[in-house]
Amino acid sequence: MRHVRAGLSAVLAGLVLAGCGVRPTGVVDAGEAAGGLTKGLRIYFVSETGRLEGVTRTHAVRVPADVIKLLMTGPSKAEQQAGLTTLVEGGRFDVTGKGDHLTVRVPDLLLDPTALDDRNLTGQLVCSLARARAVLDKRGRTRPDDVRVTVRAAEDGELGPYVCSDFLT
Repeated sequence: MRHVRAGLSAVLAGLVLAGCGVRPTGVVDAGEAAGGLTKGLRIYFVSETGRLEGVTRTHAVRVPADVIKLLMTGPSKAEQQAGLTTLVEGGRFDVTGKGDHLTVRVPDLLLDPTALDDRNLTGQLVCSLARARAVLDKRGRTRPDDVRVTVRAAEDGELGPYVCSDFLT
């Protein structure tokens, strides 16, 4: 019995020391560390796959409408090379509202909520405006999904109110 225990202990110690066949690999670069919710201004562009992706901006905004200009400017060269684009181009955009309810009027556009490009354009507006509103809350109590955004396009009536998570599925 003593020999059996000694034999099992030796086998167990061998397995532990051998690491079950896992060999050391050294340092592997895997990019940036994962993080939770980001703070600061993010605006949303459309990827090649048709999904919205948020990118960080260091620009100061005084009112939520300031992000419309950033959306019209479009993604940086690096972001373009990564496949991002903007659908918010030209035209008039008027943002009104207070607190956690905003309305964006786009009188020069006809929007079809069932068309992917129109849905993504709406999502760019909703998510970017909601994030700007949350950033502007000096108390730090507003989360982007607390902000409801209604979109009024030319002759389409009202779309929404939406929250950003409506577009990030």
